[in-house]
Amino acid sequence: MPVLLALLVVAAPVTIASETPDLDFSYKWSAEANAISALARRFRKDAATRKVEMLRSANAEKAFRVKEKMDWNGLQFSRSWETSGQSPRLLSLVSFTSAYTGGAHPNSNTTALLWDRRSAKEITIASLLRTGQSWDGAIRQPFCVLLNRERAKRRQEPVRNGEWPSQCPALKELTIALADEDRNGRFDHLAITADAYVAGPYAEGAYVISLPLTATMLARLKPDYRPSFEPQPPVQ
Repeated sequence: MPVLLALLVVAAPVTIASETPDLDFSYKWSAEANAISALARRFRKDAATRKVEMLRSANAEKAFRVKEKMDWNGLQFSRSWETSGQSPRLLSLVSFTSAYTGGAHPNSNTTALLWDRRSAKEITIASLLRTGQSWDGAIRQPFCVLLNRERAKRRQEPVRNGEWPSQCPALKELTIALADEDRNGRFDHLAITADAYVAGPYAEGAYVISLPLTATMLARLKPDYRPSFEPQPPVQ
């Protein structure tokens, strides 16, 4: 890790966990996130809120199952905020959440968070771009190509165009996060996640597609953010 980035990490990762017969609970965030006090406070508050909600659900579910003479194995909740990449100015996080509330299987989802250290606030990827500029068109076509390549591998057959589960999801259905794959302090890819059911049946799980940030895309950035990025070759 470059020295400048190493100096940014001045905290340890955090895990808040407890396990009882009624609830297996875990909430984690990375060292890079914990080094930012506003994020650490935010995640501690979220962890406390989620635990209260899950305990309330566990009590109700347990009462129902006891009344109906059904097996009771407790509920589960886990959320982990992981660092997808960072530059001296920006920190990109992705949360992975899994919750079992008594159904046929756990539900899972992802969320992205982008933090601007200079302004000390959460921002959007769109706010990095110059007025009137967008990455939507540059994302969708290569994402759909890479998604179908991965679908074909998992299904062991070509993807046939048509209705779900072969359609390409809308961008609003996806979690899009900046990623620094070589960990050199500059973002080089987008990590795009289609959660379970978004791009295929539950059995296929989530699809995580790594999309290169091209020179054409980076040309649309505001000048202040340009040093946080490096271009990659386009999808072939």
